[in-house]
Amino acid sequence: MDPSIFLQYSPPNGLPQESKLATYMNHTTSTPTHSLNQALGKLSLESSPTAIKKVLISEFVPVNYFSPPAILPESPESSPPCTLAGGPQNTQVHQENVGGTTYFYSTNDSLNTSGALNSSASIGGSESCLGAGVGPGTASAYASQMYGTGTPTHMAPMAPKPGLAASFYMPETIRAEICQRNEDVFLHVDPHQFPDLPENVEMYTELMPLEGVAPHSLASSFRAVHRQSGEHYALRRLHGHTAAVGKRLDMWRQVDHPNVVRLLECFATNAFGDHSTVMVYEYHPACMTLMSKYLSGAGGGNSADSNSSFHDPFSSDPDAPRPYTHQKNAMLRAVASGALLPEAVLWSLLVQLTAALRAIHTAGLACRTLDPTKVVMNGCRVRIAWCGAADALHPSANDVGQAQQDDLTALGRLALSLACRTIHCDNLAASMELVARTYSADLKNLILYLLSSPTVRRSVTDLMPMIGARFYTQVEALERRADVFEEQLAREIDNGRLLRILIKLGVINERPELNLDASWSETGDRYMLKLFRDYLFHSVSEDGRPWLDQAHLAHCLNQLDGGTNAKVELMSRDEQSVLVVSYAELKHCLEQAFDEVMQAATPQLAAGLAPP
Repeated sequence: MDPSIFLQYSPPNGLPQESKLATYMNHTTSTPTHSLNQALGKLSLESSPTAIKKVLISEFVPVNYFSPPAILPESPESSPPCTLAGGPQNTQVHQENVGGTTYFYSTNDSLNTSGALNSSASIGGSESCLGAGVGPGTASAYASQMYGTGTPTHMAPMAPKPGLAASFYMPETIRAEICQRNEDVFLHVDPHQFPDLPENVEMYTELMPLEGVAPHSLASSFRAVHRQSGEHYALRRLHGHTAAVGKRLDMWRQVDHPNVVRLLECFATNAFGDHSTVMVYEYHPACMTLMSKYLSGAGGGNSADSNSSFHDPFSSDPDAPRPYTHQKNAMLRAVASGALLPEAVLWSLLVQLTAALRAIHTAGLACRTLDPTKVVMNGCRVRIAWCGAADALHPSANDVGQAQQDDLTALGRLALSLACRTIHCDNLAASMELVARTYSADLKNLILYLLSSPTVRRSVTDLMPMIGARFYTQVEALERRADVFEEQLAREIDNGRLLRILIKLGVINERPELNLDASWSETGDRYMLKLFRDYLFHSVSEDGRPWLDQAHLAHCLNQLDGGTNAKVELMSRDEQSVLVVSYAELKHCLEQAFDEVMQAATPQLAAGLAPP
């Protein structure tokens, strides 16, 4: 074959210039195909296929590994080179990890320009190198990646591949969000800080304040635990007010919408030392109000500093100080600092709030409390909180139609505050000028429509033409988020199944005695389960290091749970006995041994460990 038809080979993009592999490839003046043909041409017909394979391994072998590198020790040092027997003394084989692939190549200066080994003595030397040149156990180490009998010694200095290790675990963003919710649930109140907090309120206990309470505040909120079910709920206490459970509160209990915090029940209590009304809502952990998330830092400085000194302008406390005059320049400071919200975020908030108002108005109710301190956000979900509290305080109010119009006006004020990143939007002309200069005309028209006072009655459905196709964008975003969570659920759903197998193994293995039989766990079927436990968790490499492979553990447990016909080789600790059994036989032994323990256990223990 004419080698002139091949183009000059160039290293792949992204290869570091200081790489030894790059230096090796720079010596190559012909293509890999031509080099391979030259190398094969030097082999005699008597050469075995094994020798040909070893030539390829010594020259250029990309190896893909499927065991997670995150559990392997990482060493900054490169692996020791191996000297080729039968060749020049300065002939060495190096390895390098580039982009997650391990390359083996020679750095001998006497190699020809094709990069292949130029003598049969070198070919024979490659066998010595793979057999014993690198270190103990190297010959079987390469094959062990296919057969799973040991850990390759050259995997120790490999840098962890980011994508492979991450595939075994939940993404960091989802994990952080869930951990934050769990931390919020397990928070407990300091009894010295809140000495007047009652221990129990009817059927609820472990009260935890959700917000600071001013001295003359008319309401306060708590997180509580139901004493019978153990579920968490949010309580809204109306100070010094006893409300009768009327028809309107019954209507609020029927409102079940993903953007509305649902009201569950309402009762009167004397647990706080007065006659108070407590409204029980669903509890959503790790929620933040729109005031604290987007608007509390608009007065200047960072959010942490502003939270400690900023006073709620919507507070009903008559003694609460009003915001300082300089905070009215927050809109200009937000523009100067580039802190305005992206329009996509504003539309996402507005779509969810309009959906909540549509459900409330359709039920014949009015929100009456739509302001930044009553709208909570968790992740990307927005919910209107404490709905029905105004109806509990004013049960005789019959102006539902006018209250619904006020809800739309309040939504317009909220949208304008979020667009300007400040609650001080008294100068409507300047605020709308900022909106028109920063955002689209649709958003400007929607805010103007909500803040206007037309002669005709407004409705939430009138906002749909202004929202337009952005509604579909919101739906697509929520569906993608649901797909991500479903994918993670599919990965994590087997954890419970594998945990049940580990529980059964833990109950059986090393049990001191059963039914007065001290050798029960060391005889019969239980002995095979003990050897299988050692095969899973106590395996070591040829040089005595613990062999840890999460993929191997998960694979073996899945095989055991499925009861497949695949064979597994079990060896006793003294290496004098070897058993070859199938996973189906191991599963039968596991179920039979666990049934014996269940029969000997008490009924309470049996009910607690029985599989579903």
